[in-house]
Amino acid sequence: MQIPAEQVRSQLRALFDPGLPASLRCLAVLDGHAAGKILTDNPARPTWGVVQEACFRSIYLGGALEAPILHQLVSDLRQDGDVLIGLWPGDERLDLLPPSPDYEGVTLEFTDRPIGAGLADYLRQVPEGCAVRRLDRQLFERCLERDINVAIFGSAEKALEEGFGLCLMRGEEILSEAFAGPAAMGIIELGTATSKRYRGRGYATIICAHLIQACEDLGYQTYWNCAQQNLASVAVARKLGYRKEKEYRLLAWFQTGRP
Repeated sequence: MQIPAEQVRSQLRALFDPGLPASLRCLAVLDGHAAGKILTDNPARPTWGVVQEACFRSIYLGGALEAPILHQLVSDLRQDGDVLIGLWPGDERLDLLPPSPDYEGVTLEFTDRPIGAGLADYLRQVPEGCAVRRLDRQLFERCLERDINVAIFGSAEKALEEGFGLCLMRGEEILSEAFAGPAAMGIIELGTATSKRYRGRGYATIICAHLIQACEDLGYQTYWNCAQQNLASVAVARKLGYRKEKEYRLLAWFQTGRP
């Protein structure tokens, strides 16, 4: 049974472990701050629940799910798109998943950045002739990751309402951008992108440092997540001072009929 976020009760929310990889994405869907699907056997007295966030299509498992139910859910969800799941190494639920995933890799999550520390050098490195600007509706429509942010939140309006971003600009040209959101448990996730012609100059680190400062001024801890093979993103996260770096397994079953 699929239900909207307005029908989520504390009994269902309690089934999901906040220690799951990238769990703030799951909780943001349950809280109605991000787009996605919420599935359960019984909204009032649930024994299991599954959340799928809309952008990357990762699923999150809660409660007493048995292998046949999980296999059927993955099969059904694959009709509309890819299905991903991230679990810590050794998680017993890995044995419940459908066999032979189409992709298996390692993802890193970065947490525990010391509030207010380690950013000063990057905050001073705004290139001459450039400026940092808040992402408004006009800039949002031009930004590199517009479509990703719309998918995460469900609309441009909600993205600007529930999240916020900054751009490193020269005149009216966006060199690099960073966006924060959605948030859950006092933690907010960061994403960044740099125009191809300006990559390798440290611009992502600069704009993310400014965004982190803004998030921390609002009382948030920040969160970073990327594939292990995305060496540029890993390097930026390490420069920005995250003290905890954890690996988890990411498995994917591609959309039915996808080449």
